[in-house]
Amino acid sequence: MDVITYCSNTSLLIAELQEIMPSLIHVDESGHVFFLVSKTPTVRNGNETMALVRDLDGSLVEMAEGLTHLTVLGTYEEVFADPAKCVTYDRVYDQTPVIYIDEEGIERTHTPPRMFGVFPE
Repeated sequence: MDVITYCSNTSLLIAELQEIMPSLIHVDESGHVFFLVSKTPTVRNGNETMALVRDLDGSLVEMAEGLTHLTVLGTYEEVFADPAKCVTYDRVYDQTPVIYIDEEGIERTHTPPRMFGVFPE
């Protein structure tokens, strides 16, 4: 099952995981922090983050219940059916169309898809 996770403060989540679940954190030689879970790239707005996480056996949902700084919002269907969760989702994942000039000098508009981390069908 794929679920959307939300973190209101990434720095506090990192500190919390380093203290109680250090096996889920990897810090590389450059000081970059990686979460050792199967997920899409994280979307950010300031210190808030969301990720689409693969939770094969339900252990992530169970683990998140014990964390102060991580919330499982649910599946896309659950998020889009709940107005409060949609507010959080839309605040963190910017879906504003972006105007750019392509390699041929033509102005184009890209609108991010409604669901991040999912390949279109």
